[in-house]
Amino acid sequence: MRKVVGIDRKIKRAWLDAVLDQLVQTTDEAELRTFLDDQLKDELPSKQSRAKSVGIVLRIWSGIPRERLALRDRAVALLPRITGQERVWLHWGMTALAYPFFRDTAEVVGRLLALQDDFTTAQVQARMLTTWGDRATSKEAAQKLLTTLVDWEVLRSTKTKGHFLLAHKMTASLPELQLWLLESLLWASESDEIEAQQLLRLPESFPFNVSIGVADLRRHEGFNIHRQGLDMDM
Repeated sequence: MRKVVGIDRKIKRAWLDAVLDQLVQTTDEAELRTFLDDQLKDELPSKQSRAKSVGIVLRIWSGIPRERLALRDRAVALLPRITGQERVWLHWGMTALAYPFFRDTAEVVGRLLALQDDFTTAQVQARMLTTWGDRATSKEAAQKLLTTLVDWEVLRSTKTKGHFLLAHKMTASLPELQLWLLESLLWASESDEIEAQQLLRLPESFPFNVSIGVADLRRHEGFNIHRQGLDMDM
């Protein structure tokens, strides 16, 4: 079956922040849609373009499966305890859940940055071909997604067009925020289980400094850890 990219335009962090603040007031999707449409009118005067962007943002934070609602509600509950910059952890986890294309692109970027200091749009597009095919939609979406990550201050553009660097590693003041992100990324992956040490080093978590350990995973109610073989925690 042909996979749907879904997230095919630049999505500003300010838009996601606005919806996150509004979620504290209401979770009604119609109200959130009206609110966001009004917020974006000046930036996106085209009704059609605005509707598409609003739809993408709402799928991230509102139009989510029932089994993920508790995860979303826990993210909203963390808001009073985290800084504005730390909201990127929440946007990252929810976007990875909503859009497999985002998760796959983040994994590709993470693997590239593990090998080299910078990377290009073309390198990301080439690696995405294996799972998303050689089509204009996925190529353009990958390019838009990289500009999105620059807006989120995750990546930094260089003087050479199409070249990017990691902006900086983001830290979290709360272990709960790190655990929440790892739980989200595990849900977003195609695996039912993963080796615990591998979860702590996921390529798609590349912008974040994960400082917790397996002992923290054991204590977290979101994970069920069991021993496989002599010394492998799954």
